[in-house]
Amino acid sequence: MSYVRVIRLRKIGDFALNTVIVLFALAPLLWGLSSSLKPANRILQVPPELIPSEVTFAHYATLIENQLFHYMANSAIVSAATVALCLAVGAFAGYALSRFAFPGRNLVMLTVVTVMSIPIASLLVPTYTLIANLGLLDTRTGLVLLYTAYELPIVIWIMFGYFNTIPRQLENAAMIDGYSRFDALRRVILPLAGPGLIASGLFVLTAAWNDFVVAVVMTSAEAVRPLPVAVYFYLGFFGREWGPLLAASMVSIAPIILIFVIFQKYFVSGVTGGSVKG
Repeated sequence: MSYVRVIRLRKIGDFALNTVIVLFALAPLLWGLSSSLKPANRILQVPPELIPSEVTFAHYATLIENQLFHYMANSAIVSAATVALCLAVGAFAGYALSRFAFPGRNLVMLTVVTVMSIPIASLLVPTYTLIANLGLLDTRTGLVLLYTAYELPIVIWIMFGYFNTIPRQLENAAMIDGYSRFDALRRVILPLAGPGLIASGLFVLTAAWNDFVVAVVMTSAEAVRPLPVAVYFYLGFFGREWGPLLAASMVSIAPIILIFVIFQKYFVSGVTGGSVKG
């Protein structure tokens, strides 16, 4: 067999394998989207239809009538505030750990790594009592503070690794030109650390937007209910309402998929850049 034919067969094999993997990964998503567009009496029919013979948007209309946009706004406000707070604190903390040798630096790094390894579920009881004592139950502020505490270590870790990849000579040159250290950080280093900031922000955004466990424990009022908890309530009280439930699931994941598609190249370079010297 010629070398060219071997290469061609290998490419065909790689394409077929990748196609199978992609279809396997997307199967639940495609099935959920397909089912959310079917009439209620055809969602569980046997044999099932992958492509609906009759398309309806009634389930999405039901969501809109049941305050879908209110729940989405709650999730968006909490997620955006968490991302902003995590990046503001995590970027400076990562920069300090990367650039300065101070007593206790290794202990701080060990603490960051240790906190990342603790399951959030094991922290629910102590954080619930803390939030209750602060009077922040059933508030967006309480959720933002908790998500920030949970996700800040991973932001510090990623930014620490990413700042290590940026040569110190750049900020030294900026300071020789008259910049203060803060100006050198703001005008030179942070723009270069953009992929690391985006990757960190996407990690935090995904965690805050998709969280169900913390939100359902810390909130009970409908006014502050985020979207993942609202999806649970679409299960129905007298039976499973599969149509609205599937439609709500599709709506809840759509923003995250769209954001990842837009920022995917920054996400990959940010994570890999931070992992090289992290």
